[in-house]
Amino acid sequence: MPSRAATTSLPRRAFVACLYAGCATGSFYGFGIYGGAIQSSLGLSDASLANINTVPYALGFVSAPLAGRVTKAFGPAAGLLLGGAIQAALQVAMYAIATGAAPTGAIDPGTALVLCACVVYVGGQLISSAAFSTPVLHFRRKRGRVVSLVKAFVGLSGAVVSQTYVVAFGVPSREPGALRCLLIWAAISAGTCFFGAACIPRSPSQQSREPAALLRLCFWLLLLLCGASMAASLVPQTGSPLHTGLVGLLGLLALSPLPLALGPLLPLLAPARSRASPGGRAFPSPRRAPLLA
Repeated sequence: MPSRAATTSLPRRAFVACLYAGCATGSFYGFGIYGGAIQSSLGLSDASLANINTVPYALGFVSAPLAGRVTKAFGPAAGLLLGGAIQAALQVAMYAIATGAAPTGAIDPGTALVLCACVVYVGGQLISSAAFSTPVLHFRRKRGRVVSLVKAFVGLSGAVVSQTYVVAFGVPSREPGALRCLLIWAAISAGTCFFGAACIPRSPSQQSREPAALLRLCFWLLLLLCGASMAASLVPQTGSPLHTGLVGLLGLLALSPLPLALGPLLPLLAPARSRASPGGRAFPSPRRAPLLA
């Protein structure tokens, strides 16, 4: 009979792959850090600046079905690889346009950035088609719970990136230096999607068991991550040891699902089905109330 760790291997791999790959779809959350620097560098109006972060969403009704077809035809790993590569490449292109390293010729730089942002959004749709649908296939009984955890981590990871940027480079300003955030998100897009593509199973197995203990633990970890993120945003952020410590805690919490999902500890955390009596006969263990209803 296969061990508990073996029977939960595919769902665990699917969950952790999608948890981190989904982070790339939160790249638009970083616009508040580098948007002012784009406007200052290129002299854009408020309307032109807003178009960069709003027009791409109009493509959703076209790009989402197409992304779903690509992922269904070629598998979730292909969707993550293609989406991550597109998103990272176009974020680097946006950095080059905003800094003037890549002349746009007859095209207005603001228009060029809108076009790049639209392609970034298409890449994000490819990532979403794999990262938010694959967990459902591996957690059919707990599909609502697992998708909510993956989507919640998208927003929380955006907060982690923003707070880490403040510790590393200071509070964002309209200076060109803030444009480096585009390169940071490009690295995150490529790194998380390539990692996800390497881990994600192509299809579920009928013999797999859903690791409920993993989902309960991740729920509480994300709750702690949310509280630490709120605390980090409320304390003084310039040269504050408390803020630096909280951001370090954010990083540890954000990475903590990785060993929980891939390591050998999960079987020890799940409630045992039976206990041995002194006479060597087994009797059922008392049922414990689930942490998540």
